[in-house]
Amino acid sequence: METTNINLENPSYAYLFGFIQTDGHLYNHTRNRGKLSIEISKRDEEILWAFKSLIPFNSFITERVRKTNFSSNYTSVIWRVYDKRFRDYLESWGLPSGSKSDLIKAPSCKFSKIDYFRGLIDGDGSLGLTSKGFPFLSLVTSSSLITVEYIELINQITGKAKTSSRNARDGIYNIAVYKEDAQTLARKLYYDGCLALARKLIKANEVLSWSRPADMKRVNNRKFWTPEEDQFITTNSVECSMKVLGRSRNSIELRLWRLSKLNKQLVTN
Repeated sequence: METTNINLENPSYAYLFGFIQTDGHLYNHTRNRGKLSIEISKRDEEILWAFKSLIPFNSFITERVRKTNFSSNYTSVIWRVYDKRFRDYLESWGLPSGSKSDLIKAPSCKFSKIDYFRGLIDGDGSLGLTSKGFPFLSLVTSSSLITVEYIELINQITGKAKTSSRNARDGIYNIAVYKEDAQTLARKLYYDGCLALARKLIKANEVLSWSRPADMKRVNNRKFWTPEEDQFITTNSVECSMKVLGRSRNSIELRLWRLSKLNKQLVTN
């Protein structure tokens, strides 16, 4: 079996890993036994066959019908991989066993960010047109680490500084962008020929087909960071910075993280 191309710089594997982090479950048992499984609605079955064709290990796809709160005969499709070699790859990339929604994070190795985050969005995100008819693209996650990385990606692609805080009701983050920003992000994430859910590709086309009405004004809410503000937040507490600068906790913590990352790059270079 050819396994030399199994790495997260490969766009297909980066997407697969992001998708697994949202809809997949890794089980490990005694004597090196275990499995990776993904169960999704039958309407998205095509993506599982793509995964089966992608990996050079034996895997199995089955169906099951069960009663749910929304349907008396809900049909799902399950993809299972038992081969330990594949599970070893997933673990080396950082996939934890069992419940993982709060624990997931971006891989520590080199990886294709665009494809990885498209996998996360296909699993736990949405895009399309709002009830008012303008584009949106959102990612829902309970992982603080994923939130920081995704906000950084949005900044890199759109130039906009986003912030997000946990929802008070269920403790999750919902990071959304709208209108031209959603189009810019969707164009980058859902490029021609990419691996993705078919229904998400259709929605991406809807987003990209939108044109701003002539009577809809643009509002630029971006608040740039100044060198003086950078100096202030690095020498004062977050609470003090919030009061003095009038910025949110998430905004300040994200800026501190970016400054720290920049400093590490400067030291490395």
